[in-house]
Amino acid sequence: MGEFRVHHVRFFEWTPKSIQCMSYSSPNQKLALSRCDGSIELWSVRDGWYQEEVIPGVEDQSIEDLVWQGTRLFSAGLDGHIREVDLVRLNIKKSCPSNAGPVWCLTSNSAGTRLAAGTEDGCVVLLDTEYNALEYLSRFDSQESRILCISWHSGEDVIVTGGIDNIRVWSVSSGKAMQRLTVARTDKNKETVIWSVICLSDMTIVSGDSRGKTSFWNGKQGTLIKLATISPKISFIVNSNMDYIHISRRHTLRQLVSSYRLEFVSLTIAALGNLLRDWIGTLVHNQHTHDVRAVQIINKSIVTGGVDTNLIQFSLTAVGSEGGHRQKSHENKWKRISAVPQKSLVKVARDVNIILLQYTYHIEVWRLGFTDKTGANGDILTLRSNPIKLIQLKTKGGAPVFCCGISHDATLMAYSDCETVRLYNINLENLKSIQPSVSMKRILQADDIPPDGAHCLCFTSDKTRLVTVTSSSCVQICSIQHGKVSVEHTFPELSDNIHLLDVSRDDTLTAVADHDCNVHVYSLESLQHVCSVPRQNHQVSALSFSPDSKMLVMAYTNQKIFEFDISQTEFSDWSKRHSQSFMKAWLRRKSKISKISYNPSNDTQLFLHDEQLFCILDKTQKFPGVKSFEELKLEKTTAFHICMKYKFLFHLEVLQDNWLIAVERPQLDMYSSLPEALKRKKFGT
Repeated sequence: MGEFRVHHVRFFEWTPKSIQCMSYSSPNQKLALSRCDGSIELWSVRDGWYQEEVIPGVEDQSIEDLVWQGTRLFSAGLDGHIREVDLVRLNIKKSCPSNAGPVWCLTSNSAGTRLAAGTEDGCVVLLDTEYNALEYLSRFDSQESRILCISWHSGEDVIVTGGIDNIRVWSVSSGKAMQRLTVARTDKNKETVIWSVICLSDMTIVSGDSRGKTSFWNGKQGTLIKLATISPKISFIVNSNMDYIHISRRHTLRQLVSSYRLEFVSLTIAALGNLLRDWIGTLVHNQHTHDVRAVQIINKSIVTGGVDTNLIQFSLTAVGSEGGHRQKSHENKWKRISAVPQKSLVKVARDVNIILLQYTYHIEVWRLGFTDKTGANGDILTLRSNPIKLIQLKTKGGAPVFCCGISHDATLMAYSDCETVRLYNINLENLKSIQPSVSMKRILQADDIPPDGAHCLCFTSDKTRLVTVTSSSCVQICSIQHGKVSVEHTFPELSDNIHLLDVSRDDTLTAVADHDCNVHVYSLESLQHVCSVPRQNHQVSALSFSPDSKMLVMAYTNQKIFEFDISQTEFSDWSKRHSQSFMKAWLRRKSKISKISYNPSNDTQLFLHDEQLFCILDKTQKFPGVKSFEELKLEKTTAFHICMKYKFLFHLEVLQDNWLIAVERPQLDMYSSLPEALKRKKFGT
């Protein structure tokens, strides 16, 4: 494969945020989660946990709960508003005040026509969401303290809430409490906080509280059925799905997640065939290092998230018994889903060794270090000049950055917030000196048609155009002339939710991919749609044109790679031969390919990477047989040449003269801002 010299970049100070809450949509097979900075992430479960979008948060605007209604997503926070999230424009579509203070919890009726919010003022607030509305409807009688958790019974007319020292059962039609369930205190001077409550279809109420107890209640009679205690002085988050209850513990010495299953335990009246059922503990897992804050049930898996920023998927496969006896054991399998973004936050000006780093509220431009030393394989070369930060640009009004870009010679830079694209002309002098001279000037928008806000953008090589995917998911071409930018052409909309964009090196073509597994190619010369790639069953996670612009290579979320011949409008011969030859060890990988490109000096080589590995795929070599992944890494005579030197690899790109740039975030640096992991007591200590 030859040797490469590598710019090993470790100064990208991106930091993951803790998970606040989660909500799963079965029709969409999507998980929405919010983090402590108010951002919302959308994950496709169908595509093997692919992070589709990140909706940036707004400063000082937390999200305490998320709820799906079909394909609509709603959020609620401590600013006292309930909002509908626009999943195409990636911003707020509608907003409605609670009129009762900060909102701690949110739930929906089973018909998807109403929302109920629990507030700081102790009120349940109903909102109308029928016919795409979001309007204040009514409020229940106030209780004496805040409402921290809420659940809507599937029978529509009952809502259960939990707060301080009590659980209430409410009538939706009258807005009055029908039952008040008093929760005991361990200390008369210390309140018991009900952190979560679930109302099951048979009116069984399950609650988790700050005493460390899980309580099962008869909601019709207001009596306690069962009390389970695992550890003192801890609180719970409870989630349910049919006959399962899942509990996660917060602020405890062990970050545990437990399961309870409703099972048949004995016969009472044999003649009538009645069965006595009880809640039996079935599972405990403690794969998190910090507090667990959110639990969701997805298919046959428990998905948890919390302060350690990662998702843990824990699946249960029953192994078992027959004849009505309860199952004796479970086969437990789990995997960790990293918080590292699957959409690159790094852009490279390849001609001048400059990189652009995207943060939430600012962007940075760095000149890479350089050396005149040489060495053998594995040597660390001494720098003649260290990397230098040239520019730090904060967004206007504290608006979050959606995307950014830089030209290949770093003379043009652009970023977009939710509303508009902002372009800048950069003047660099004495770039290789200790203190380069840098000046920057805003490129104004033309008066006729200013550019729309963008989710993706890319400069053409001649720097006369900027190609964007607008916030309304249209492909737009902007002209940069005479110190101004204006919209030259907008292609008719063919897709929703476009998330990937690339422009060919000869500036003749652009390609886009959307979340519906479509890939479209447009001509930048004739301004026409050229062709569409045959649709696969999985999304594209990365795409790139070949150096001669004749081919388009795509990496899919199922780990397969396809090459498409644009002139022949069909897959290339190489792709036809090998599309079904990918070995199982490769296809079983969890991390998705986040970037793929051709070697500029050898178009038979593909460079690709995910957060865990970097791979050179040589199209002239044979595919290996069925091998384990460890054997695949050691194999030198096959098409796959794998390097796993880097951990949490954010970006890898080929530069000139056999140089690579690898942007890595060391694990210790990335998680240094987290609180200290709680210690677990081990046997003998």
